[in-house]
Amino acid sequence: MPPTLVELLAQSAKALVYYALLVSLMRMAGKRLAGQTTTFDLIVLISLGVVLQTTALQPGVWNAAVFVATVFVVHRGLALLCARHRWIRHLVRGRPRVLIRDGVVLDTALDREGISRDELMAGLRKLGHDTPEAVRLAVLEETGHISAVAFDDPAHVGSRPMPDRRRV
Repeated sequence: MPPTLVELLAQSAKALVYYALLVSLMRMAGKRLAGQTTTFDLIVLISLGVVLQTTALQPGVWNAAVFVATVFVVHRGLALLCARHRWIRHLVRGRPRVLIRDGVVLDTALDREGISRDELMAGLRKLGHDTPEAVRLAVLEETGHISAVAFDDPAHVGSRPMPDRRRV
């Protein structure tokens, strides 16, 4: 016998709570979890999702369909809101954070994002930079990935401060 409308609405409400909890946990975990996921991070995320889903999902095909449809629709709606409203995107995903400015590593930014210098260096090496001193700007993006602009990047010619050539 299929569930009643009230039971399906209750399942939908549980799916909403599940989604909200999962998004909140991801946000608390930081951008690192989104872009620089380690095996351990992935195991923790999957475990949390399974535990939350197990407690929120009632047995039955109809309940599963309502659960999946609700999570999908809410996720799609949140993605559209994030695309249209910067403040919602920053609330859900966080803001980009500068990690290196003019060759200087900003240790407080690393601490706030939970990134070690070794992880920063690995990210820079993936982008083809050997040292932080060669990087004009490195940013931990909303996606959790590191982007970097080198001092000698042709797209930014003229943006590096010129040395003072006056004789003293």
